[in-house]
Amino acid sequence: MHKLHQLLARIQEEPDKARFLLSRGLWVSGLCRFITFGFPAGYRMRFYPSSMSAGLWRNRNLRAEDADFVGSYLQPGETFVDVGANVGQLSLAAAMRVARSGRVIAIEAHPRICKYLLGNIRLNGLTVEVHNTAIGSTEGELVFTDFRSDDMNFACATPPAGIAALRVPVRTLDSIVGNRAIDLLKVDVEGFEVDLLKGAAQTISNCRCLYIEDSELNLRRAGTSRAELYDRLTDHGFELFHLRAGRLEPASPDVPGPDDDNLIAVRPSALSDLLARTGLRLAQLTSPSPVDRRLPSARLA
Repeated sequence: MHKLHQLLARIQEEPDKARFLLSRGLWVSGLCRFITFGFPAGYRMRFYPSSMSAGLWRNRNLRAEDADFVGSYLQPGETFVDVGANVGQLSLAAAMRVARSGRVIAIEAHPRICKYLLGNIRLNGLTVEVHNTAIGSTEGELVFTDFRSDDMNFACATPPAGIAALRVPVRTLDSIVGNRAIDLLKVDVEGFEVDLLKGAAQTISNCRCLYIEDSELNLRRAGTSRAELYDRLTDHGFELFHLRAGRLEPASPDVPGPDDDNLIAVRPSALSDLLARTGLRLAQLTSPSPVDRRLPSARLA
């Protein structure tokens, strides 16, 4: 009965209720696997039995801001690392953009979802380096939830009561990336971003720009906070911004914002290049910030 109430509540939230119900029917029946669908950037995805696949099939604009940023920032021949790749939307967008002269490294902890990621890569005939592992501060093993809503799975010491879980290997990001230069690193690990950074000192030192999840709720569940995440990134020499309506707004843990936000962390010396690549602008500030003083030529909107 509880699951029925959850389903009815979810239906009420959906703007296109008929398409939502159709997606669930295709999912439950297994017929979804026979469906593929395309995106303007040129890649296709298969409708696997997963919440992310279902959401993207219903709405090609789902998380379009993320894909647009990745696609506009990257250039042919560059390197993109996707930690928490899920079924691969951003990895596919990046691989199309960097072309065969570039490199994409996709990392997904959940073994079932990683198989869907590999399937989408094969569907497009792309070359992507894939690692089926969680990423943390040390190597080993951890418990990972096994929710039906695959975009909500997370690492935990012990799974919540009544929640299915499995054990997955853990590696540090440095052990995978090594000393390779990274043009863009995307991180979405449901609150374990700080733990990831602890095992990624070399990777971060070789990284020009990060696109990283910023959720106080998830960070606190993992035993840390937004303030610690911001401090670690600024200690590595990054300026922090939120992307809002086509503008970059300087980010601070003291300024409230939505809990499902993303941070853009960029080296001050690379900020002008980021603006030129993406067409984004810096938001107008009420008083000069350190970023403005160091970058007098940056365009303010």
